[in-house]
Amino acid sequence: MGWELHIVRTENWFDSSNDPITSEEWLQLVYNDEELSIDNKNGDFFATWNVHQPHNEPWLEWYDGRIYTKQPCETLYCKMLQIAVKLDAVVVDDDDRKYLLPSDLMNPSWANSSADTEKKSSLWRKVISRLFP
Repeated sequence: MGWELHIVRTENWFDSSNDPITSEEWLQLVYNDEELSIDNKNGDFFATWNVHQPHNEPWLEWYDGRIYTKQPCETLYCKMLQIAVKLDAVVVDDDDRKYLLPSDLMNPSWANSSADTEKKSSLWRKVISRLFP
């Protein structure tokens, strides 16, 4: 298993087909970036990042209007931020939390925010207030 990061143009990564990054956009970006190359043995939209990484082989894949990878290292995460800017998109995790800063992978700016907790709490308050008026 593992966690994923996604480059999307939507609020939720699973809605990426509603405002997709097209496969053509992805391929054009890969072909114009000296550090990326399509690895056809893994699929038509599977790209490897050609930088020396001692413990892993960094990759990105386009699927259903989004670009994603699993458990990226910090340098690949920063590459994802660069790609997101070029595609007018954002980087989000599996819980749709936005990653905006280079430091967000190791120390997410949203981690110290109580906004997520408040959002969930207020949703529960609404549900409970409707169930038990």
